[in-house]
Amino acid sequence: MIRLLKCEFLKTRRRYIFLSLLAVTAIGLFWTLNGRVSEDMRRLGWMIYLYQLPVTNSIVMPLLAMIAASRQWDLEHRSGMLRRLIPASGRGKLYDVKLLTGLGAVLVCCLINWAVIVIYGHAKGFYGPFPLRLYMLHLLSTLLPTAAVYLLQSLLSMAFKNQAAAFAVGIAGTFAGMFSMFLPQLPWLRRFLIWGGYGALNLVGMYGYTKETRWRDVWFEVSGPDPYAVIFLLCAGLTIYFFGKRLFCLKEV
Repeated sequence: MIRLLKCEFLKTRRRYIFLSLLAVTAIGLFWTLNGRVSEDMRRLGWMIYLYQLPVTNSIVMPLLAMIAASRQWDLEHRSGMLRRLIPASGRGKLYDVKLLTGLGAVLVCCLINWAVIVIYGHAKGFYGPFPLRLYMLHLLSTLLPTAAVYLLQSLLSMAFKNQAAAFAVGIAGTFAGMFSMFLPQLPWLRRFLIWGGYGALNLVGMYGYTKETRWRDVWFEVSGPDPYAVIFLLCAGLTIYFFGKRLFCLKEV
């Protein structure tokens, strides 16, 4: 396994996959954090970000998954390296290593995004104690759908030599997941759509915001993650993983 991980690193180091993911993460953070920090923002900052982050995450995190999966498998489609690696290592181990390296890079970027938000809040002097438990739950609520999306994107990028097909599915799913957050009357759409997991696992509801008063009369209510969405994401992720591994083991290279 260690030898395969080293081989995967050597193959991809000149494709700058992780650097590309860091660039997308930086753009997402600039989009999230750009703007003036008012007194009301300092007062409510910790909860405001818990409310707003699922929206930005629903765009940025699937994009990270698409880029990582596409660049990994495009290399294999073009180079024919799999023909030389499979006899020496076995298809199952090789598939697992590719998932570990790609998913690991994506999840590290998720952690960086989370850490920068926390550091930013402390640097700007957000009022009140830092709600560590809620932010840890938020982190888990980001990692779970991101992992499921990556597994699906990896399956698509492996199955199709033309990466435009995988990107088309990813972009369509991303927009569907984002818009599902603005359709509270259709909770099943968020629960049973992989890209909708960011909204379904949102921990905070916001009330009292108007154009006139803005943040002055706002209050938040904390709720737990949707258990149906958690179960669906876990089951979907495992199903995609085993189906993808089976398909890879049968795939001609």
